[in-house]
Amino acid sequence: MPSLRAFPFGLAFRLLLWLICVTSVIILASIPTSVLAQALLGLVAVAVVLVLRGMTESLLPRLALLAVASIIVLRYWFWRLLHTLPGLEDPASFVAAWALFAVETYAIGVFFLGSFIMADPVRHRRPDPVSVEDLPTVDILVPTLNEPAELLSITLAAARNIAYPQHLVQVVLCDDGGTDARCADPDPLKAADARMRREELQSLCAELGVTYMTRAENRHAKAGNLNEALMQLSGDLVVIFDADHAPTRDFLARTVGYFAENPKLFLVQTPHFFLNDDPVARNLGLGASPPENEMFYSQLHEGLDRWGGAFFCGSAAVLRRAALDEVGGISGNTITEDAETALGIHARGWESRYLNHAMVAGLQPETFGSFIQQRGRWATGMIQLLMTCNPFRIRGLSLFQRLCYFNSMSYWLFPVFRLVLLMAPLSYLFFGIELFVTTAGEAMAFMSSYLVITYLVQNALFGRTRHPFISEIYEIAQAPYLLRAVIGTFINPRKASFKVTSKTETVNVAVLSDVYAPLLALFGLMLTGLGVLAWRWYAFPGDRDTLQIVGAWAVFNTLLVSAALRAVVEARQRRSAPRCTVEIPALVQGDAQDGAQHPALVTDISYGGAQLLLSSRPGQRQPQRYSRGAQLEFMPAPAFGFEDAVPVQTTIASVQVRDGNIVLGLDFTGARSGAASRTIAAMLNGDSERWRASRAARCQRMGLLQGAAQLLVLSAGGVASVGAILMRPRPARKVEVVESASGWLTSAPIERQAFIEGPSAYAPATGSAHPVSSLNGVRA
Repeated sequence: MPSLRAFPFGLAFRLLLWLICVTSVIILASIPTSVLAQALLGLVAVAVVLVLRGMTESLLPRLALLAVASIIVLRYWFWRLLHTLPGLEDPASFVAAWALFAVETYAIGVFFLGSFIMADPVRHRRPDPVSVEDLPTVDILVPTLNEPAELLSITLAAARNIAYPQHLVQVVLCDDGGTDARCADPDPLKAADARMRREELQSLCAELGVTYMTRAENRHAKAGNLNEALMQLSGDLVVIFDADHAPTRDFLARTVGYFAENPKLFLVQTPHFFLNDDPVARNLGLGASPPENEMFYSQLHEGLDRWGGAFFCGSAAVLRRAALDEVGGISGNTITEDAETALGIHARGWESRYLNHAMVAGLQPETFGSFIQQRGRWATGMIQLLMTCNPFRIRGLSLFQRLCYFNSMSYWLFPVFRLVLLMAPLSYLFFGIELFVTTAGEAMAFMSSYLVITYLVQNALFGRTRHPFISEIYEIAQAPYLLRAVIGTFINPRKASFKVTSKTETVNVAVLSDVYAPLLALFGLMLTGLGVLAWRWYAFPGDRDTLQIVGAWAVFNTLLVSAALRAVVEARQRRSAPRCTVEIPALVQGDAQDGAQHPALVTDISYGGAQLLLSSRPGQRQPQRYSRGAQLEFMPAPAFGFEDAVPVQTTIASVQVRDGNIVLGLDFTGARSGAASRTIAAMLNGDSERWRASRAARCQRMGLLQGAAQLLVLSAGGVASVGAILMRPRPARKVEVVESASGWLTSAPIERQAFIEGPSAYAPATGSAHPVSSLNGVRA
């Protein structure tokens, strides 16, 4: 069976297969059957999906699996529409039932949109080499607002390290924290801070050979910052990296060639890879499970690319300057300038491409509150874009592109639909409102196969990048907080404003998040529903057929909410700067008497520090006596392959002996020149193969049974962790840095820093507002 990655047939053949599948699904879904026949059909469909789920890397089995699943899903929808909705004689039940049906219809629509997008994802080969004479000029832009200089130094140094002819590339720091308006602020302290920042970054840029730019006023947020810089530049291609997105050396080597092959190409987007876990994953203790954004960047964007819908994600992308000029630069009408820009350029006939090879390493928010702030901005921006730039009203887009953009925008309605699904069983338990008019036998025949099939399909397509029930947990953790933003944007889409996300917070002890109350209240409501369920079961024996179905739904919802509840327990963070495990040969400079260089091994590294292993074999002379606070000079060995490496002056932060070897914790803070920053960046971000291996190692499949067991563990852990904190005296809430930038313990407090932009808005990575809409994963 041919692979998805190299299927020999063209787009017309794929569309023909899709048309055959759709026609078959509609015919088979509309045939009326008895309850027994439906139950047997469901069993057969589940068996077929179980057989096919291991073959979804091939096109025909993949389409067959989606077709079989679609029959069951559509039959469920027809059954709900024609046989289960109450009449007008009970107005409350009528309204509530139709509201629930609308939510289910939305979820089923997302299922079919997701099935279409993921029917045949595409992965591109590497571009052919381009001769030096034909290489385009490139402007690399790094927008910043108030990120610390030590972080910016690594991103800028990594950008300077990119393998490309130096006369053809210009790295530009676009500083919105040192604008003329900020430097002349009426508040003398703010003005002094802005002037100090401008001078500090100008000095840093001079050391690194980077162009420093600022502007008169902070207008139109990130889009305005970038457009101001573009007015002063003229490169053929534009590369944008967020302030915390440090690229690897091969970034341009793997992307520029696509523009030479296709003159209509305006965008090559690459994945956003992160060194740290998001706070939900960390607080839940998900460990080495796939990161939340991996479903989008590893699979869904490849599906969008098949239909011409790969779009700009705000960072880690290359854009053609001519296409940007055609639409007047980076769009700034909404706060999701990236997706809005891509939408406008696609409408003019330009093409895009997604390259699924991570070549940047960034940082995610560290606290649940910052995570919610970030996702609130994404939700607001994408709903704003849906309301003001609806893809079905924009001329120039293909039908497939319209569907792709609509899929990504409409995902952010999940707070509304997720909360409706949580409240639905409670409406019967609390008020006796009937949402279904059916028998227990019919409900089991139609609902059981529908639910099992949708979870099996999600697991078959996304089992490597999204473990079972994780999508639901992420969405529930966000829904109570994002609901207001979504509804408010619908009411007034022009009111949205850009807010930056803090990413340098750390927590020195496990505490409840400042924003824990809404999620805790939701859990309390679920728990109350279970109490009412038990009372109704005892008091109304005649309702037990209905209570079996409603009760199972309520119990499942409670498990999900209790698992999500753990997200508000901020886990203690032992390091303020994420470390990356490496094995880099190094040389340590000896003392004044020795003068020689001694071999060592860098075993982990961050932008602020490293761990160095020195052999301590008998008879081997040590270069110096090591003590905490002493200075040490080291550099990667020639075997590392970075020709511009220079010695790095560091401070020894810790000294240990392990298995007869000396292990040094090194602190880079305050002892780093521009050239040394390039050496550190080369060690941390030099090889994209490291990020590829990291993604592959974490993307391991988990089956439904294992996922169900994990859900039970997470649910128990969520209740226990919140209860334990609520029962102890709550300490004064203070977010502080408990380590230096190198990751080693310090008591120095630090103010929160705000970062201009993290992962892009179009790409959350949660799943859905319903089991079947988890196919969307987005947007994520």
